[in-house]
Amino acid sequence: VIMTLSGPDSTGISQIIDYAMEQSPHAAQLLQAFKPVITRQRQLADMAILAPADYSRVDKEKLKAGIPVIRQADLMCENEDLQQITLSLAEAVKEGLPALAEGLDRFCALAREGKISLTDYFKTPAKGEAAAIDRWGADLKVSPSNASFLMSLAGRVILEQRRNEATAVLGAFEWEKGYCPVCGDFPSIALIEEEGGKRFLHCSSCGQDWRFTRVACPYCEKDSRQGMDYFYVEGRTQESAFICDGCKKYLVTLYRVGHVLPRDMDVSAITLVHLDMIMQDKGYEPMVVCAWNVLS
Repeated sequence: VIMTLSGPDSTGISQIIDYAMEQSPHAAQLLQAFKPVITRQRQLADMAILAPADYSRVDKEKLKAGIPVIRQADLMCENEDLQQITLSLAEAVKEGLPALAEGLDRFCALAREGKISLTDYFKTPAKGEAAAIDRWGADLKVSPSNASFLMSLAGRVILEQRRNEATAVLGAFEWEKGYCPVCGDFPSIALIEEEGGKRFLHCSSCGQDWRFTRVACPYCEKDSRQGMDYFYVEGRTQESAFICDGCKKYLVTLYRVGHVLPRDMDVSAITLVHLDMIMQDKGYEPMVVCAWNVLS
């Protein structure tokens, strides 16, 4: 059930993005902006900056019951490590999105001076993220959107390293939920194999891939075919959006024929941004908010 569909090492990602820009001119500008960011994220994840987490308490029976790794082990890291990752990513963001440079420089200066404790963002994530961003905005006049964007990018690097560690330590385990077995987030994109029609979900928060039934909605777990459908753009049969009228969520979806070309699922998700625009215009919401898919 747990597998990796994608995720070339950092040396291959640049070519994959260049190819995606050629094949998907409608998304080329967005891919160009995110190219330095995604490349830097992959480089940092390959570097293994963090001290390994302790997975000795992770129970496979709890995983089978739907309790992800993040709720069974402390995946946090030291502030210094997080600062190294965040400052490096800020430079990549400035390269791809120069309009954000001034705000990011201010944020990074405050982090270097110790006025911002970056680990506060990851404490009790459900409330910690919003509370930290609100506090930084009120006390330090930091742009909440800039801070949130940068910290979510740093979170991906941390969680990708933790995902690599956890899956190596735990080996195979059963997982039947529509949210990620490692970090608990919902998928950003699905892939359906032409042979056998298996559906795999991809988590943009940590990069994990896992198999999930095609007859249920990953978000609300409704398992009746009524009220669930796939939306296609005419002439583009390899791309669709799964839609559920029960929870009003959608999930961009690719169909894979063969295994010829290397693929990165996050890059593929960005190439489907036209489907995000159409589905949000129709009143549906993505299953998870990513840096690239909220267009209002």
